[in-house]
Amino acid sequence: MSTTRANYLYPSIGMGLILASIIFVVVLVPRMTFKPAKPKDLRDYTAQELRGRQIYKREGCWYCHSMVSRPQDWDHGPKSKSSDYFYDEFHLVGSERSGPDLANIGGKFPDQYHMLHHQNPRYVKPGSNMPRFDYLSNQELIDLTSFIQGMGPWGTRAQDPETGKLRYARLEKFTWTTGPLKGTEEVLAKWNLSPEEQEKLNVSRYEQHNEVPYKYKTEIEELLFGTSHEAQAARGTLLNIVDKNKIAGVDVTEESLEKKREEDSTFSAWTEKDFKEPAVEPADPLEVKVLMTKRRYANYGKGLFNNECSACHGLDADGHGQAAFTMTKRPANFWDDKFKNYNVDTWYWRISRGVPSTQMPRWEYTLTAEQRLTLAAFLKYVSQNKGLGKLKGMESDYGKLPSQAAPALPAPAPSVKPSPTLVK
Repeated sequence: MSTTRANYLYPSIGMGLILASIIFVVVLVPRMTFKPAKPKDLRDYTAQELRGRQIYKREGCWYCHSMVSRPQDWDHGPKSKSSDYFYDEFHLVGSERSGPDLANIGGKFPDQYHMLHHQNPRYVKPGSNMPRFDYLSNQELIDLTSFIQGMGPWGTRAQDPETGKLRYARLEKFTWTTGPLKGTEEVLAKWNLSPEEQEKLNVSRYEQHNEVPYKYKTEIEELLFGTSHEAQAARGTLLNIVDKNKIAGVDVTEESLEKKREEDSTFSAWTEKDFKEPAVEPADPLEVKVLMTKRRYANYGKGLFNNECSACHGLDADGHGQAAFTMTKRPANFWDDKFKNYNVDTWYWRISRGVPSTQMPRWEYTLTAEQRLTLAAFLKYVSQNKGLGKLKGMESDYGKLPSQAAPALPAPAPSVKPSPTLVK
């Protein structure tokens, strides 16, 4: 009995052609056709920076460090622009991030810091697991430092798109008098700031630094506009803590917000509601309704706070919880003045992520977005009223025994089945 063997030649050729077509469309066509406009804020690498880039690549620095800050990277500084990598034929963006992202490293530290850091990272960062590069020559360390110092909006390559001039550096001719490049003349980038100017820049950068990572601002916007189950469940609570801003008299939408921010990058999607109790109870029924709604949502948060937070922060949210005296760092007293100006994204951030170096947990793992927002409402109320105010004594099912939270239903009367009739 003979067996006919399948011929795989034609299917193999077909699959090979499909694979080649995918590579052509996805890889080669974009490479041949993608011609982005040249950014205005752009300076090419100097010869020294290119040498440093080669050292960075040769030593495998990109295995552990990425060099691109993406929109979702709330803790790596401003997101990268096309001018940061326009001249790079092969991008050293990296992906591992065993070490910090370097997209915005330029200008953060003086040159000597980088020289010492590469010779022995433990000199400047105790506990670092970065390997030593003390085998690099002095010239290589200088070139590598030059490349790193050019990165990001405060580096030596940063250029003002309006004037076309470098912001913090200057380019000047230089002749090497020692080392392997002795006698070579080339253009170098040099810092152009005096100590006073550097201090002024540091103050400016501090003022621009958001206290709350912008990731949480975008998370609140996602709850305002998103279509996920989490967003839809939390939106009702959120809209009792904030008001949507208006553009031309109409509530902001995700699309109108994006267009508005092209004109004004600081425009916010929402305005905070004031949770401070009025000096006199309002008489207007509409004002009474608004006030009672804010109290109700703050009271929802109070019940959750009693269950989850009061052991450390106290039932009055003043930091005097039963476990507070046992803790290395005191739990926060939310009556303090510093908390009264916290916005909803600030509270949401702190509740979600906890506080580093303390025993506060990251509630994003165990509480829903809606629950975290009710906690934010309660904490806004406490901080603005320096205590529980009108919430004191308000009933809440949180924290009660089940028998106290809801009255027991009466037991159903036993059903009596009629005795079967005996038939003789």
